[in-house]
Amino acid sequence: MSPHPPLKDLLEQAAETVPPADVPRDTWQRGRRRHRRSLALRAAAVVGVVALVAATPGLLDRATDRSAPQPAGSGASGPGLPDHLHAVPERMSDRDNDGSWLREEVSDDLAVGRAAAAWVTPSGLPVVVDAVDGRYHLLDLPDFLPSDSLVAGWFPGDRAPLALSPDGTRLAFGFARPTTDDGTSVPSGIRVVDLVAGEVTRELYLRGGTGVAVTQVSWSPNGEWLAWAGRQTSYWTTSALTANTAVAGVVAPDGARQRLRPPGEATVVDDAGTATVLNGPQLWIHPADGAGVVERSTAVAEVTSTGALSTAGDRLALGTSARQDLVVLELQRDEVATRSGAAPDDQTWSIRPLGWVGESVLVQRTPADGGAGRLTLVPVDGDQPLRDVGTVDGGTDTRAGIGSLSVATDLVTAQRPTVTRPAPDWPWSEERWVVTALLGGLTLVLVLALAWAVVRRRRSAQRPSAT
Repeated sequence: MSPHPPLKDLLEQAAETVPPADVPRDTWQRGRRRHRRSLALRAAAVVGVVALVAATPGLLDRATDRSAPQPAGSGASGPGLPDHLHAVPERMSDRDNDGSWLREEVSDDLAVGRAAAAWVTPSGLPVVVDAVDGRYHLLDLPDFLPSDSLVAGWFPGDRAPLALSPDGTRLAFGFARPTTDDGTSVPSGIRVVDLVAGEVTRELYLRGGTGVAVTQVSWSPNGEWLAWAGRQTSYWTTSALTANTAVAGVVAPDGARQRLRPPGEATVVDDAGTATVLNGPQLWIHPADGAGVVERSTAVAEVTSTGALSTAGDRLALGTSARQDLVVLELQRDEVATRSGAAPDDQTWSIRPLGWVGESVLVQRTPADGGAGRLTLVPVDGDQPLRDVGTVDGGTDTRAGIGSLSVATDLVTAQRPTVTRPAPDWPWSEERWVVTALLGGLTLVLVLALAWAVVRRRRSAQRPSAT
């Protein structure tokens, strides 16, 4: 037996000398409250982060390199016409006080590569869509005529002097450079830009009066000839313009120019140089061999002065402003073939032919209410059904719809009329930045206020209670 007392006895003696612990009755309740506050604080932090992310989508994308091509979607191997053409926000057409384009996205670098589609915004800004990656290019074309405020009213959106070559590598447009106020002759005519090299390769001056304002331009099916229509001016300065005489003509591959009389609202030309002047339902055919002018009439009142020649040059598809799906004129036999049927959604759609694809015509259909349009392949054979192959944005409260299109028809085939491309990612508007900043700031204030309230309550709970 050990002379020392057992360990158990020692522990009992020590326990008898320890004063009893004073544990407040609300200890458990206070612990639970602190745990709940901790959970609430964490939840508030999560809500704040989620709110900030939701209020500022795309902030990381703002820092990405916009010059890098975006990957195309399915069916996008090789160049092609996008199956959805998106309208450009009106803010991208903003101008400075001197009339220059205000947005940095508008560029005078014309080396954008092969294009699939082109059009002009209501404010006169040219838009070109890349055929390879679907990127949108806003171009500052040198002396582009619709950019001049004096003549901007001549181009109400359904027509502008801008045309892509059939292969999409060149862009023809009307230009003018009024520089004086003394009423002297103004350099004007047609320019052709090589979109691959980014250079003006042809500058075709048109003489007459004090200058010729080109209002329409088109290519022959093989991309060698140019046809145009416009107005001859009698007075043209930087601040005033008078133009009362309609003019039209063609430009041969070697640059030779020929005036066509009588003129009309639009002109088309075939690969041999035979030109057709359009003036509503009336047409005048000017043979390339210089023979007499042949007059034709479609006998369709709703025909507009837009047209597309077949590859052989023997048929002309015409635009309409009513419920005709297609109007085709046999130029050599003076025959008119029409194709009509129920309009989409039982409303009036205008039809603009863009080019021939085999025995079908690619048309742009635009509803009268300004909504979304369609790209449609319309077979000449009336027994074949129509094929909607794409969508064209209509107008909204924040943007105008897409006007008359020009497309690179060589990129369109019956088997692969369109391809999938990503939507353009336009910079945010100033209003959206302000709203985003306000929402983010408000969310941050709410989170900080909640955190401060939790901290105050925790400090208050930690103070010793009176006993």
